[in-house]
Amino acid sequence: MTHGIDMPRRRLIHTGLALAAGAALAPLPFRTARASAPHRMLFAHTFSQSSEKYVVTGIELFKELAEKYSEGQLSVDLHEGGKLGGQTELPQKVQYGAIQACQVSAQNFTPYAEVFNLLDLPFLFPDKDAFNTYLESPEFAASDFMTQPARKGLRILPGMWANTGFRVICASKRNNRRIHVPQDLDGVKLRVTNSKIEQQTFALTPASPVSINWAETYQAMQQGAVDALHVGLGPLTANRIHEVLSTCTRINMSFNAHVAMVSRSWYDKLPAAIREAIDRAAAECWEYQKRQQAVADDAMWSEWKAAGIEIIDLSREERSRWLEAVGHRRPEWEPWKKRYGNALYEQITAFTAKKAA
Repeated sequence: MTHGIDMPRRRLIHTGLALAAGAALAPLPFRTARASAPHRMLFAHTFSQSSEKYVVTGIELFKELAEKYSEGQLSVDLHEGGKLGGQTELPQKVQYGAIQACQVSAQNFTPYAEVFNLLDLPFLFPDKDAFNTYLESPEFAASDFMTQPARKGLRILPGMWANTGFRVICASKRNNRRIHVPQDLDGVKLRVTNSKIEQQTFALTPASPVSINWAETYQAMQQGAVDALHVGLGPLTANRIHEVLSTCTRINMSFNAHVAMVSRSWYDKLPAAIREAIDRAAAECWEYQKRQQAVADDAMWSEWKAAGIEIIDLSREERSRWLEAVGHRRPEWEPWKKRYGNALYEQITAFTAKKAA
């Protein structure tokens, strides 16, 4: 009795089961190679596969390429979504050897390498290309941006920058304010990060800077605890915070970039071929990240416009007023430059001026 299944179909099912059983028993070269790889990298981060659509990190590609170029000698185990700690904790875990690598925002990395505060000085770079070019330059590679973390046991991975572009200033629907010049922030409760540079920047405006935990930002904007914020396009979209925004000003003042690092002691003990595989993978991820982030940005801007968010671009005169109010050449920034590296600051300004000439 076939119970409604004809003989050809029964034969097909048995064949399929046999094939499935055979596949289960067959050797899996890729998985076996990874399981037996003599070197292992635990790479932790706070992003997710769903957020990659908006904040292109290239971490998955790095894993694929590093394992490929190491010819099975390195396995890269990714731990996403902050499962192994937040961005302020992960570099310390790399230092202690609990993990071998992580990626965090440049701002969250400043407790481990103060020099990275310089990159947050307002209007230090005229555009995204200038910033990217500096990151790729020999000047950057030989600077304290690389050597200061190394002294703390952290080796920066050139190429794994995940630069998602300039941060934007956005007002909530409750506030519904069009922000063109610093005076438009008068009376505005503006959410800032723990970055001392960012806090000082908005202290130079009529705004009232308020430090709000990122996880509480959506609700704070929705309920009026804060009126505006200064964050990157990608994180705002990935966390759906744009749903509570009315206006967005592309001020082009500072970047929302990230930095990836590995344990220096772990890296230095690796065979040369494995180190080369890691460095090659990171370098190739940079080209991928820049290309894919541009595509993602175009899609997000279209989504924001379709949602009715007003996009504001500054006129030349409006930009001049921002530069005058908070720009990196103001005297208030002199103590900060001396603390984080005045010579390096001068190198950056000379580099951007040369590229602009």
